[in-house]
Amino acid sequence: MSRLIRLSVLLASIVSAAALHALELPNIFSDHMVLQRDQPLPVWGKAEAGAKVRVEFGRQSAEATADAEGKWTATLAPKSASAVPATLRVRSGEKEVLVQDVLVGEVWLCSGQSNMQMTVAQMLDADLVALGGANPLLRLHLVDRVASTTPRFSANSTWTHSDAKTIPPFSAVGFHFGSVLQRILGVPVGLVAASWGETPAIAWTRPAVLDKHPLFVQQIAEWEKGMQTFPERNAAYLARCVEWNKSKGFPPDAKVDHWTHRDAPKPPPYDPNGSKRPGNLANGMLATVAPFAMRGAIWYQGENDTEWVPEKYHERLRLMVEDWRVWWGNPNFAFGVVQLAAHSQPVDGPTNDGWARLRESQRQFVLADPHAGLAVALDIGEANDIHPFDKETVGQRLARWALADVYNKIKLRGGPEPVGATFTDAVSIRFDSVGTGLWAFSGPVLEGFTLAGPDGVFRAAKAEIKGKDTVVVSSPEVPSPQVVRYAWARNPRGANLVNRQRQPAPAFELRKPSSELTP
Repeated sequence: MSRLIRLSVLLASIVSAAALHALELPNIFSDHMVLQRDQPLPVWGKAEAGAKVRVEFGRQSAEATADAEGKWTATLAPKSASAVPATLRVRSGEKEVLVQDVLVGEVWLCSGQSNMQMTVAQMLDADLVALGGANPLLRLHLVDRVASTTPRFSANSTWTHSDAKTIPPFSAVGFHFGSVLQRILGVPVGLVAASWGETPAIAWTRPAVLDKHPLFVQQIAEWEKGMQTFPERNAAYLARCVEWNKSKGFPPDAKVDHWTHRDAPKPPPYDPNGSKRPGNLANGMLATVAPFAMRGAIWYQGENDTEWVPEKYHERLRLMVEDWRVWWGNPNFAFGVVQLAAHSQPVDGPTNDGWARLRESQRQFVLADPHAGLAVALDIGEANDIHPFDKETVGQRLARWALADVYNKIKLRGGPEPVGATFTDAVSIRFDSVGTGLWAFSGPVLEGFTLAGPDGVFRAAKAEIKGKDTVVVSSPEVPSPQVVRYAWARNPRGANLVNRQRQPAPAFELRKPSSELTP
């Protein structure tokens, strides 16, 4: 009996060693994938330490040697777009891995939190979209949601064709974005969806980057303290919910909807799966696909970050994107940002809500980054749902930006963009991206503008379109304006500045250069 046990242990160790030294690719390299055209193509995996690895694709080949840990990377030369299925062949000694039905075209990452995660199946007319969306030249890779404190080698997901079965569980924003690109560019398009609801931007940034920045050291400490004190804070929250329900005439155990009732108790942050921990999604999800060659990323996130220094969001986003560009080895990695949609009950007067400040921080990030663009979603928000159903419009607006700025296929990237202002007794704002001219949509006059003078108090203002590209904003209550704001609220009622092509302007703030008013 002891001999059988020893033999079983020996056989198990032999099988384990063989598995350890087997040639292996992460699942981002799987049948039906799309490779990025016109860029170097890194291919990586595992093999026996010191083993020679040869990668072949078409008439090209590249070689690498596995390091002491068995890791290797080989880089193929750039390829032109091709819709003809081909095979990627990887060899090491007598071992071989074949990846079949490989196309070459455009590849994009679709990342962020719940509004990027929202699937086609959760949107309006999902059945019609799925039935009509089958496209052999559109390929999908949906990264499974895993948080990790160390980099994960491979996702438990593979590439698929876009068809009636694979479209419904995929990102709705990503699917509509990719569908427009594929149709207009006429080349294969691959979409890699990696998103997770209620996650902060720093969860998607590698820990090595976060550890070097004081701002993130502070937030990491806050996260750890928050996890330790959650039970106590949650008990207090539940007690507040009971009292709030009583004040509203609801049963004590009724669900508290803090999204639709602004005075409802807000639940304390909690992170049972680690998805909010700084760096955990960079490790658990992005590490499974980086540095797979891509044109860029579309990003719908920020709701979670409105709760933590929203006016500093552009700094967090900048460091994240810089990290991604280093990780992917692509300094021109394009980055499309969705400016947060309107949410909660509409507001008439000027407010200084965290959502408004974060939208401006998103805009400032895009202004400072020549490879970034902004897609406006103010007009498609829903007062009673933080997840607007209209994801098709968001995807189309992201595609419009990419087709204009990344691919040079069209001229109009989106709605009117403020490019400068002159402050006198009024504020004259000059706009770019005006198409055939500025317009007050769904009304005879412009709405949504406010002005503040030296006292820092914002008041509703009159706004008039002058010529093709200028808006003049004034108020008799603000004879010496220092700051002008547009659509400055979580859900600004009446904000209606568009161009004649009905593309909306973003929420924004412009300050007189000498102004020292605080946000």
